Amino acid sequence: MDTTRPAAPARANDRATTWASWLMLLLPATALTTNFGVHLALLLVLLSLGLLVRRGLADFHRTHARALRYLFIGFGGFVLVTLLRMLWFGHSIKVMDGPSRLLFALACIGFVGILRPNIRLFWIGMCIGTIVAAVQGGWQFLVLHEERVTGITHHAITYGDLAVAMGVMSFCALSEFRGTRLAWLPPLALLCGMLAATFSGSRGAWLAFLLVLWPMLKYGSRMHGNTMRWVVGLVLLACAAGYLVPQTGIAQRVADAVSDVERYYSVHDASTNVGTRLELWQAAGMMIAEHPWLGVGRENFQPTMRALHQEGRLQDTMALTYSSAHNDVLHTLATGGLLDLVFLLLAYAGPFAFFSRMLHHGPQAAAAPALAGMLLVILFVAFGLTDVMFWLMRTQAFYATMVCVLAGFCLAAQAAPSAFSGSHAPRT
Repeated sequence: MDTTRPAAPARANDRATTWASWLMLLLPATALTTNFGVHLALLLVLLSLGLLVRRGLADFHRTHARALRYLFIGFGGFVLVTLLRMLWFGHSIKVMDGPSRLLFALACIGFVGILRPNIRLFWIGMCIGTIVAAVQGGWQFLVLHEERVTGITHHAITYGDLAVAMGVMSFCALSEFRGTRLAWLPPLALLCGMLAATFSGSRGAWLAFLLVLWPMLKYGSRMHGNTMRWVVGLVLLACAAGYLVPQTGIAQRVADAVSDVERYYSVHDASTNVGTRLELWQAAGMMIAEHPWLGVGRENFQPTMRALHQEGRLQDTMALTYSSAHNDVLHTLATGGLLDLVFLLLAYAGPFAFFSRMLHHGPQAAAAPALAGMLLVILFVAFGLTDVMFWLMRTQAFYATMVCVLAGFCLAAQAAPSAFSGSHAPRT
């Protein structure tokens, strides 16, 4: 792998590096605890582009163009296809809101890679953000007695999904705090992420966590040894206890899901939660069969579904009020066809390939952010089994920003001076 250092690397006592370090603390700490955290961070990064250009942004990207090419193709291609669709079909400019965040987030790679902020502050912010989000959810669940909490997202599934993602990423920093007074932070953040998912009642979040356990243990054990195995085991034990305690509602929601599936296929009852989702998937399948290449249009899922109902092909159920298929692949195929699906898969495959290469061939200091990035991609793919992650603004912005920040930390570690070669993270 090319280890050429980009032009004008940040100095240890650089004020810009110090400012960037505090911004990296703010970003994850506010991502799930405020409505503005990710967007504010992106705005500040974009405002710093002039500084980055003077620090050698062009040279930085030339140096790492090969490593970043699939990530740029995935994110940039998704934005370009959305723009062309808007112009061709006359969609509202609002369709660019979410995809534009993918484009803006790419600036985070150079921001982190050139200024090289202190990664420990980023991990602290990630842990704090996860813990505070769980406290917010706990207040809604235990004090306000909400059946399914939403935090500040107003969407239970999104809250549960992002809480699990932040908890898992926090845990990847275990070695960063080993032997310090903050060694308890990553395990606590992981536990809080799972607790928040329990409060949300998001079955997709629980499923995603189970799916990510194997790569988490496979690669994490190499970095953290038996500590990774013990903590994951304790979290699984806590999950099992949550299932057995009726007050958590986990066992009831699992039983409800099984019952809903049985009712849908036996009497075609689409009035239940899972039945509604299955009806949405059936509607998406009809759209895919009739419009396989370009789909029915990004903004046309609900109108098309209502047209299918008027034709007598769908029931008159709550499903008709939904604007998405609650499945990433099905919704993308239904609304954008095979063209959109290619770039959706690239938006996942590009970052995954980058982080996998860094994890296997990068320096030791890049291991933690590379593992966090890989697990984030896997989690989002798993979340997409029961939701549409590239439909909501919050999830698009979160995914793109975290992927690019973590990629920046990997490249910063790769270009770090030899004095850091034995460390787990670049220092200020």
